[in-house]
Amino acid sequence: MNFFRKFNFNKNILSLILTSFLSMVIFFSNEGSSSSKVKGSVIDVYSFLSKPKIWYKDILVTKEENQFLTKKNAQLSLLNAQYHNHVIENERLRDMLDFKKNRPFSPLSLKPARVTNSSLSQSIESITISVGANDGITNNLSVIDYNGYLIGKTIDVGDNSSKVQLISDNNFSVSIKVGQNISIGQFRSTYGKLGILEGTIKTLGVEENDIIYTSGVSEIYPADIPVAKVLNTNKKKDRLFQDVAVEILADIRNLYYVFVIY
Repeated sequence: MNFFRKFNFNKNILSLILTSFLSMVIFFSNEGSSSSKVKGSVIDVYSFLSKPKIWYKDILVTKEENQFLTKKNAQLSLLNAQYHNHVIENERLRDMLDFKKNRPFSPLSLKPARVTNSSLSQSIESITISVGANDGITNNLSVIDYNGYLIGKTIDVGDNSSKVQLISDNNFSVSIKVGQNISIGQFRSTYGKLGILEGTIKTLGVEENDIIYTSGVSEIYPADIPVAKVLNTNKKKDRLFQDVAVEILADIRNLYYVFVIY
């Protein structure tokens, strides 16, 4: 008995669904004004219900577009940086070629080299350059920048690279000459780009902004290489030598290409 009741109940529901479906098909097949209004209402409802989906899709599309644009912007920034650095490097290379052409250290030769590493915070302030024994480099050769300023000397030489002790190292010293009367003294580094001159006789004229040069007395450093400029002097009555404070000319913290004099 229960089975027949359930069957009749399901039959009635199925008949209702089929009847409703056929009625809707017939209604919407009709081109009358009533069916058109209902169709319009259905479309409006469907559009309203679809808005969250469309909004979410727009967000995903916008996110993908932003990621793409961000990636393209990063690529363009990288290309621009590479171009900028290539321009700077080409300018430095031209400066080096012009310096070597216009200011030869005859009969000495200049070997161009690139700075590959810097050690400015260790016990010895130094740089590593890209030339070595295979290029004819030995210990105790003078090294200058592309302005011709002294930056140091070679102290350790490998086959393809060398270590250069910088002029800013506290243990670095070089015999120099300064002033109109060619006062001979000794340059010593004190801190950073600062240094002092030792052994400069008080009676010889040394003025602010005078350029000091290598004296040529040492076998390591040829004469007339610019080293530093005078910041100030102090002459004390009870002392034979005057105190001279100087500043290194070379930009030690921004070395890129250098020359080894050999």
